[in-house]
Amino acid sequence: MRRYTWTALVAFALAGFLASEAAAQNKITVTAGRNSIISLVYLAGNMAGIFQKAGMDVTVDVRPFAGHMAALPAKEVPCSSYAGTAAIARITKGIDFVVIGGGLTVMQEVFVRKDSPVKSIGDMRGKKFGTWSTGAGAFKATQAALIDGHGMNVTDKNDVELVQAAAPALLALLDRGDVDSMFNISSLTVRAASQPEKYRSVFVPNEYWKSKTGQPIVWSAPLVCWREWVDADKDRAAKFAAAVMESMNWLADHKNFDAAAAKHGRIAGIVNDREKAVYRDWIHTGKMFLAKWDKETVDAQWEFLEMAKRRGVLDFVPDKKKHGLILN
Repeated sequence: MRRYTWTALVAFALAGFLASEAAAQNKITVTAGRNSIISLVYLAGNMAGIFQKAGMDVTVDVRPFAGHMAALPAKEVPCSSYAGTAAIARITKGIDFVVIGGGLTVMQEVFVRKDSPVKSIGDMRGKKFGTWSTGAGAFKATQAALIDGHGMNVTDKNDVELVQAAAPALLALLDRGDVDSMFNISSLTVRAASQPEKYRSVFVPNEYWKSKTGQPIVWSAPLVCWREWVDADKDRAAKFAAAVMESMNWLADHKNFDAAAAKHGRIAGIVNDREKAVYRDWIHTGKMFLAKWDKETVDAQWEFLEMAKRRGVLDFVPDKKKHGLILN
């Protein structure tokens, strides 16, 4: 009897150890930028129990954007919804990142004041084009789309006069008429969209690429991971990617979005009811997130990268089979 008791105790202890090891293996910390709708994806994933259902224990570290961007290359985190063209640039330099899921699309639009004489993006030639950063993934993607669709390069002084300013200042410059158009961060894009009596959109990068491929542009912030973390446990990586995209789909339901915005909206940059209504509508109608990662999606996204290279915006396009992994 004593022998069987000790055997049972050893088996019980071993089972507990293995369970704790599995739980530790499925712990992951992710960063998200403060005042970014991406933070809502991860916070909502925990709030709705989506990560827990997938067997993942996810800690969400919401921090200023610069800190968020520094975390993945520094290996503070194994995965991140990371600026896409910045990820490509780091792959170019030898960092072994892989893209394993969809994410925030280039949902920004080029806005002018409602009373502006500019009626279309073509009317911007010779005028002042304002942006917050020429190095941002969304800017580079939009630059490529404008060259491809309209033959206009916003970094060429022969086409437009480029003005770079901090995001809030950029909106003020547009209000004063010191720039003729504005291409801004996602939260200030939503702020402009929430005030149609003041601002008008003249170019939507997503709509341009959807007209060509049926897909929006995901290179604002796809799900990027270190290859070694993915290779260590591909089933874990697949579950995590699926849960992130399930969280995006969960937010597309109005009731779910309202609940998440009530709890976490302020940290995600949702500051008033008008802006909340824009986020609510854009997520529901698929304007903000690309919540899938299959062959068709990967092909369309790599087609965009190849186009950006042809147009001189990117110097290098990583191998699709090596860096665009479909795990699910």
